[in-house]
Amino acid sequence: MKLGWGWKIWMKKKAQVGSAPLMQNEAVRRRFEYRKQLQRSTKKETTGRRLRVFRLSKGGWQKWLVVPGLVAVIYFVFGSSFFLLDEIKITGNHLATQEQIRDLLFPRGFSKVNAVTWPEGWARKKLLSKIPQISEVEFGKNLISNLLTIKITEHQTSVVWQTAGERFLVNRYGVMYDKAGDNVPLILIEDLKNVPVSLNQKVVAADFIEFVTSFVANLPRKTNISITRITIPETTFEVEMYTNQKWRIILDTTRPPDDQLNALVRVLREMEDNPPKDYVDLRIPNKVFYK
Repeated sequence: MKLGWGWKIWMKKKAQVGSAPLMQNEAVRRRFEYRKQLQRSTKKETTGRRLRVFRLSKGGWQKWLVVPGLVAVIYFVFGSSFFLLDEIKITGNHLATQEQIRDLLFPRGFSKVNAVTWPEGWARKKLLSKIPQISEVEFGKNLISNLLTIKITEHQTSVVWQTAGERFLVNRYGVMYDKAGDNVPLILIEDLKNVPVSLNQKVVAADFIEFVTSFVANLPRKTNISITRITIPETTFEVEMYTNQKWRIILDTTRPPDDQLNALVRVLREMEDNPPKDYVDLRIPNKVFYK
């Protein structure tokens, strides 16, 4: 069935009239979504600006508070007398004198020092490098009594080593760390070969020092004999110890000192009232030679 041209025009107008409400609804929906998005973005930007303004305001107050606080702390540390130490006490020294230590650290005399700014590292380095007797240094700062304490630890000096007309202090590790005076109350060991030595040189092993000091210390405890002089004729493997009774004890330093000391005690008991005239040789195990 064919429609006339009039009918076609009427159908076309009806279709246009029916689709108009749909197009209007779509336009309304898009405008609504656009407004909603615009509101969300506006709210976000506004909220962000408010937060930023609040933070800037808070930071400004902090800056005004920090500056006076720093000034107060600086004055308290450097300007007040709370951290000032006006007395000094030196302990633990024996070979190094207090005047030597004080003059080295305070050449112009001791004055008040600040407990915070006083250079401990520099002072420790100065003492260790300039006074060989000192092995360790500790500093104490008492803010209540305003006292600066310097605790000195000296090398454990065991013997005095004599060679080529010079005397040196030797610690328990066998290292010479300083020259010795004539009246040092320590064991004197003489190198009869007069081998030249220098400071900070290791001249003997630690075992040798331990052997000598042990034998010398224990001999008077088991006998009525003491040692007045020690010599090294050739090498440190052998020593000769001169007694207060004018005879010598010849020892092997590679063997235990207690074994040789016990052998000497047994021989002296057997000899009773006939002590040696020249020497007692203990170098050979299980045998004793004397004259």
